[in-house]
Amino acid sequence: MTVLEDRAAAESAAPVTERLRRLTGIGVDGPELLPLDAGEQYRFSFAMDACIGCHSCEVACAEQNATPVDKAWRRVGELEGGVFPTTKRLNLSMACNHCLEPTCLSGCPTQAYTKLQNGVVQHDAAECIGCQYCIWNCPYEVPVYDKAAKVVAKCDMCLPRLSEGQSPACVLACPTHAITVEPVNVAAWRADHSTADGPGLPPADITLSTTRIVIPDGLPELVAATDHSVEPEDPHWPLVVLTLLTQLSLGTVAATVVAEAAGGARTAGLSGGAVAAALAGAVALAASLLHLGRPTVAFKALRNWRTSWLSREVALLSLFSGTSLAYAAAWEWRDSLGVDRGTRLAIGVTAVVTGMAGVYASGRLYLVPARPVWNSRRTLVSFFATGLATGPLLALLCLDRGALPAPLIVALVAAAGIGGLVQLGVVHHLLATVRGRTDRQHQGTATLLAGRFRQLMWFRVTAVAVTHALLAWSLAVPVAGPSASGRLAGALFVAAGGELIGRYLFYVTVVPFRVAGSFFAGR
Repeated sequence: MTVLEDRAAAESAAPVTERLRRLTGIGVDGPELLPLDAGEQYRFSFAMDACIGCHSCEVACAEQNATPVDKAWRRVGELEGGVFPTTKRLNLSMACNHCLEPTCLSGCPTQAYTKLQNGVVQHDAAECIGCQYCIWNCPYEVPVYDKAAKVVAKCDMCLPRLSEGQSPACVLACPTHAITVEPVNVAAWRADHSTADGPGLPPADITLSTTRIVIPDGLPELVAATDHSVEPEDPHWPLVVLTLLTQLSLGTVAATVVAEAAGGARTAGLSGGAVAAALAGAVALAASLLHLGRPTVAFKALRNWRTSWLSREVALLSLFSGTSLAYAAAWEWRDSLGVDRGTRLAIGVTAVVTGMAGVYASGRLYLVPARPVWNSRRTLVSFFATGLATGPLLALLCLDRGALPAPLIVALVAAAGIGGLVQLGVVHHLLATVRGRTDRQHQGTATLLAGRFRQLMWFRVTAVAVTHALLAWSLAVPVAGPSASGRLAGALFVAAGGELIGRYLFYVTVVPFRVAGSFFAGR
């Protein structure tokens, strides 16, 4: 091999960014970026009319950070608009916006995110448990989940290069200088960040994105190329099981405590309801581990209880599971433990209170601006209504109904019926809302519910009507008889099936904010 061939081989083996620096001369003799003054941070700037959609920034980012083939930290989307012959087609290259108020950071239960002094929002993979809650929280869906590593990852503005005064790989690779890095005064930007908004982007107000978008004048209304279709989201089956069973457990233990307070303490049958509630809660927590990429370090999720509703949910539901188990133990071994009625009732009430707090925290973690259809009080009402519609029925099946006052049985059956009616109200409010709003997120949900999931929606509503018919039938016969048990079991089965369908639709039909994608590459 000749000297020229050796030099060519060495040059081809060098990273793209280094070859570009040698060709352009940028940063060879000194730093490319000016140091920051007090109160400043670095940010990206993107000139929309300068981008030619060559995807060089994506390639350079992938090489610099060794990202998986199917994952990209910087993505180039397509926007189009206008009426022939005055049509317009532009591109949008976006990575992490290193926001002033990053919701990925505040929502992360393990405190895996850090906002550095230079403005970079850095992610520590070693502290990540792979819960993916940061993806839900980020309206730009910047963090991406790596199935092989079982953690999320994101752009850090090429921090090693940045610390040496060099530009990120995407900036260096852009042939038209559409992407740049510049300092921004944090206080001034917080007061006026209007230039962070642009076509194909979520509202900058959600996180105070710092990326400055330079938009050419005279643009028609633009839409993202990916807006032509709406696809269902992941159903997140472990979370379906977690939410449904914790709410069922809350309803069951609450009905059992009510039965004890109303005079059922003289019977041994109450232990069945307490045990059923404890088992449901334990299974729910075990199922939630299946949603984590790294379940062996799930304990880290308790760290950020100050700002993360996920941390609060984990803590409160764990406490609920423990107190429910204690309530069941107080019934099962009441003689050997010597637990009197007052103590047992106090434990039961504690379980109910912690359960309500846990379900509230569970609902609150879905109230994120990045997913507008979830971000409604309707979510909280639905979560509590699930427990009301199913818990009393499971409790009645487990209790000795012959020893319970008849008015109490009627009250518990009525409570389940009210829970079903509340869920019908939730469905009606959801449909009215998504049909009445014109934004893509609500319209997308309306499209999915009226199209692909229309039959499931019909089954969801029908389940409530069938449940009410079975409940009325069960009250028409002696409540202690086997036929009543069968009808109560049937009502519980249908009600639980309806709640399962409703929760599945809750996850798959939500349409989140996200950055415009490519027509062929999707998101």
